Amino acid sequence: MIDHQWRGRAAAAALLAGLLLSGCGSATPPAAPVATPAPGPTADATTGPTTGPPIETSKPAQLPWPAAGAADAAALQAAADSGTQPWLLDPAEVAMSYAAAAHGWTDAEASPEADGTSVDVRNSDGRRLVLTLAQPGRTGTGGIWVVTAEQPR
Repeated sequence: MIDHQWRGRAAAAALLAGLLLSGCGSATPPAAPVATPAPGPTADATTGPTTGPPIETSKPAQLPWPAAGAADAAALQAAADSGTQPWLLDPAEVAMSYAAAAHGWTDAEASPEADGTSVDVRNSDGRRLVLTLAQPGRTGTGGIWVVTAEQPR
């Protein structure tokens, strides 16, 4: 009887662990897992500029980006609050990082538009996107930004 109880509990624990781990990769949905960057601010096509360890993921860039939901946004907000992902606090940096992750534009430049929620992004080939951004949790200077829509220009 004890052997069956143990097996049942072990199977339930394994199922729960699998379910929990299946949701762990969605914090930042860019293209590929990344290694820890060199010290100092750097730009990475999959996680954006960072001063700490990047958030690993293997999902392609999908909107909203980099947070696919409330739990993702809360985790990214905590990372920004701790200082490991400060690029999330700058809509232009988020826009350039999205352009790199979604389109491979590692040479993108971003210009925030007057409405405060749109960013014009262009690459060296002259291609342009207008990205719509939002702050999913905290608003103002301490809140992270996510890309919610894109349209070619």
